Amino acid sequence: MFRVLCILAVVAVARACKPCTCGVARGARVVGGLAVTPGEFPWLAALLRDGKVICGATVVARDHLITATHCVHEVEASRLSVLVGVYDVNKTHPVGFDVSHVTQHPDFNRYNYDNDIAVLRLASPLPDNLYRPACLPDDEDMLGGADAVVSGWGSTVEKGPASNIPMKADVQIWAQEECAGAGYGRGKVTPRMLCANAPKRDACTGDSGGPLLLSQPHFTIVGIVSWGRGCARQGYPGVYARVDRFLPWLRVALRHACTCAPPSLF
Repeated sequence: MFRVLCILAVVAVARACKPCTCGVARGARVVGGLAVTPGEFPWLAALLRDGKVICGATVVARDHLITATHCVHEVEASRLSVLVGVYDVNKTHPVGFDVSHVTQHPDFNRYNYDNDIAVLRLASPLPDNLYRPACLPDDEDMLGGADAVVSGWGSTVEKGPASNIPMKADVQIWAQEECAGAGYGRGKVTPRMLCANAPKRDACTGDSGGPLLLSQPHFTIVGIVSWGRGCARQGYPGVYARVDRFLPWLRVALRHACTCAPPSLF
């Protein structure tokens, strides 16, 4: 019965949704990166707790975002909000968009950060001029060796202060067997995680919950910044929640969302 109700809910939402496109950039904690130009990544959001930036998030629909569960674990939705379409988080001091509901992965492990993914539902839809959503991945993409980009407002050096403007860095995704055998030791990196980095380029403190995206043929979120040892340390890549491993769960968590199709399908 629950499955039937979920299917009916998805059908009802689909009928109410207008056609839209995901993964299209405008124009154009990250270590070794470059500044993002204003509006370049229109899906990038800052997650606030009690008005303070704590993590990143990714817009995937007009009123839904994806982040890391460890950013919102045991935090009431009433304490959370997001900044979307904001560049300098220190200069503007804007009022964020309120979060009305948080769906944490039920199997999140707070000790090793396995299943580190959560969905945020906003109290009201985002204005169309503020955002464009990122695309969700296809089932079980082959990611090893792929080039990707990570972005966020985190530290630009290990143990350094958070950046006031979003930064981006090009990184490479590791093959899964290499990721499992990284410096963290066997068993620390689970099949629901992936590794990515590049020489002197990595996610860092404050980037948690933000997106790791493939840029071709359209911007697709394949990872969520989760954990790592230090920042840009040799042999210790950044570890991300692997989004394509959560697609069945996401279809349920996003059942009320108007997700968009990649541009190639229009």
